[in-house]
Amino acid sequence: GQAAAQAPAGRRAGGWCCTDMPRFAHIADVHLGFQRDEALQAVEQGVFESVLQECIDRRVDFVVIPGDLFHVNIPEMRVQKYAFAKFREVHDAGIPVYVVYGSHDFSPVRNSVIDLLAATGYITKVAVQADDDGPGRQPGGGDSGDSGDSGDDMMRLGFVTDPKTGAKLAGISGLKAGVDEKYYNRLDRKALAAEPGFKIFVFHGGYSELRTEKGREGEYMPLSKLPPGFDYYAAGHMHAYRCDEYPGDGYPYIVYPGTPFAGYHADLEENARGQARYMAIVEFDGAVTGVEPVRIDAGVGYAVIDLHATDRTAKSVHKELVAKVADLDAAGRIVVLRAAGELTVGRPSEVAIPWAVAELKQKGAVAVKVSSAQLGSIEAKITGEAAERDRADIERDTLAENIGNVRSTLDGLMGERGRDLAERLIPRLSNEKLDGETADAYSRRILHDALAELDIGKAVAAAVAAAAKAPDAGGDGVPAQ
Repeated sequence: GQAAAQAPAGRRAGGWCCTDMPRFAHIADVHLGFQRDEALQAVEQGVFESVLQECIDRRVDFVVIPGDLFHVNIPEMRVQKYAFAKFREVHDAGIPVYVVYGSHDFSPVRNSVIDLLAATGYITKVAVQADDDGPGRQPGGGDSGDSGDSGDDMMRLGFVTDPKTGAKLAGISGLKAGVDEKYYNRLDRKALAAEPGFKIFVFHGGYSELRTEKGREGEYMPLSKLPPGFDYYAAGHMHAYRCDEYPGDGYPYIVYPGTPFAGYHADLEENARGQARYMAIVEFDGAVTGVEPVRIDAGVGYAVIDLHATDRTAKSVHKELVAKVADLDAAGRIVVLRAAGELTVGRPSEVAIPWAVAELKQKGAVAVKVSSAQLGSIEAKITGEAAERDRADIERDTLAENIGNVRSTLDGLMGERGRDLAERLIPRLSNEKLDGETADAYSRRILHDALAELDIGKAVAAAVAAAAKAPDAGGDGVPAQ
């Protein structure tokens, strides 16, 4: 692998020392359940458990997780079992865990393993409204999609107070581009600012000052939408560590710890190219006195094989691949094999990537991540080379090609927005039936999640629910076509 990226500097006032000041851990974007390869599943689980064990060993006063703890709202049972076991250890160590939904594990009707963990007392949801009688209700929407406001259109967040330190936490769960900003527009900012004490705002999303990539404007909102006056902004969604300070605007610390391992395929490649991963340990005494980025060791090495195919023949690139595989010490490493460019002679299938994967695993590679979506040829543009391409890239390209043929008056169904919507709907519609869940309950759960992702409003949701109960809906309760 390549040299690790330089660790970000810790932010401190007066330097670190051994004190009795309270401190908390800030973890985000774990994406439990994302990995499909068994070996990578083991690494994912190991990283998650080691991160929480670090919290126990350091005796932090509490843990904050601002979303995307899980990759989907209801992950497979294997993932749930080890997550519950580790959170129980943290609970038994006397360390509270405060959580909001992320855009991946969000559920508007509380069909999420997050809610199961909250029901056991292992975690506490902090996205609550001041007038909410029940714990953990998402601001701006309950089970039926109503606003829950008391008489006006202002949204008033309630605070959860950590019993040991007195720190106060409020937050908003991550939803999707555009919807989050509607909630921020309705916040009672004066009430939040007037709340005394040490305050943490927990949120999942990006803001405009972070934007460095073109074409991703929809994932960001202006920094000014965040409620000012908090001492620390515990953020999730961005997968690399950063700590920003805008004290003149009322935002002293906005921190993204980043993913501890990998929540997207690109994260593994970044790891292999030297991207370090972190959690944050925050010390405070009436105000933040220091933010320490703690590097996370996944316990595996990395290696990269780069193949540049532009203006080359398939035979030449294949020969290079064979040589690089032969020279590489793959034992105990996650190998990223990236092939890109347009061949002048030959087809991508003549570059024996499947052979290379098998050979690297034979040499002891923990896993091999192939990125060959950008490998093409003059002879075969957009043809049957899909079998050798990354599944996520194939799905993304296929969606883009098909949505390009859609004609609609709704902008949200067109172009990149339509593709992004389809990508979000696929995991919702692919959730498996739970043990003991009836067909009717399963259909309703999938329907609820899909409607929430579409954000079609409570009127349509109510109409669909009414149709499901109608006599001609069918014996399973699903609306007739």
